[in-house]
Amino acid sequence: MRKLLLHIIFFVFASATVVQAQQFPITTQYLFNPYALTPTMAGAYGHPEIFMNYRKDWTGIVGSPKTFRINGYGNIINKQMWLGGEIYSDKADVLNRFKANLSYTYILQVQEDQYLSFGVWTTFYQNSVDLTALAGIDPNDPLLLNQTKLNGSTANAGFGINYNWRDLNVGFDFPTLFGTKDEYVSSVNFKVQREFLFHVSNMFRLNDTWQLQTFAVFRKTKNLPLSYELSVMPIYRQRFWGGLLYRNGGVVAINVGGLMYKGFTFNYAYEIGVGGINSRSGGSHEITFGYLFKMEGNNFFERNKETKKYRGKKKYRRKKKPRNFNGYPEIMDYRINN
Repeated sequence: MRKLLLHIIFFVFASATVVQAQQFPITTQYLFNPYALTPTMAGAYGHPEIFMNYRKDWTGIVGSPKTFRINGYGNIINKQMWLGGEIYSDKADVLNRFKANLSYTYILQVQEDQYLSFGVWTTFYQNSVDLTALAGIDPNDPLLLNQTKLNGSTANAGFGINYNWRDLNVGFDFPTLFGTKDEYVSSVNFKVQREFLFHVSNMFRLNDTWQLQTFAVFRKTKNLPLSYELSVMPIYRQRFWGGLLYRNGGVVAINVGGLMYKGFTFNYAYEIGVGGINSRSGGSHEITFGYLFKMEGNNFFERNKETKKYRGKKKYRRKKKPRNFNGYPEIMDYRINN
């Protein structure tokens, strides 16, 4: 049993060290699919969307993490209410992690060009340890007798709010509101820590052809140091893009992608460590395919919320008087000349 604990503790510690204080698998997909960052961003571009993503981390390490995820959302009432969800499966050596998420987002128009998005979601987590892949474990251990896996599950909830003004977004989120733990056996468990997320992004329109998206993400998980990501991504004709991202701890990522044909989207990202333990972990590859429903044209980043008209104070304008108005009604002459 002691060896089992050492195996699990070592691997979890190594994972947390390399990915710089992330308790869940990371992704750069949010640069063009902000729902992957937080469910509060559902409906950001006004289209129902679905994305499939595969990520292979630390190619220089045997048994390194492999993550497959699928997420998407659709509108249920006009373009104000959105339902979304995400499922991912992450395998790292003997540790397997599964997540299923269901979210609801409401977009409120507060001014002509200003919106508030409110998101709530619930998440189910399941972790399992493959005992058959562990070396040096005593098969006669009474706690592990006749078992090939150790499984544990837990549930959590999240909440977020996002402010949008034209091309600017500022958001605060609590991806995990509660600290929970899933227990495998009496002395082996993993705890989900409370997490806080802050993000800000803006789209600068340089000219009719080029735009520049900037993105900053800050995460703080209880008992772990602050992590952040900074990125810039030039966009050509709102359809093709290529970006550069820096993650604290010495990780640099590049990504290229675009809207290929009638709503079909593709993106590839490559990460490499430039300092610390990341420089020896090998690079990471990430591929994403997506589809945008009910999309017209080729402007991927064009916002099309079309929520109900803003019902602010009505502006009454005085009707202009005709230019020939002299203040008096016209007098008709009905006299008959003899």
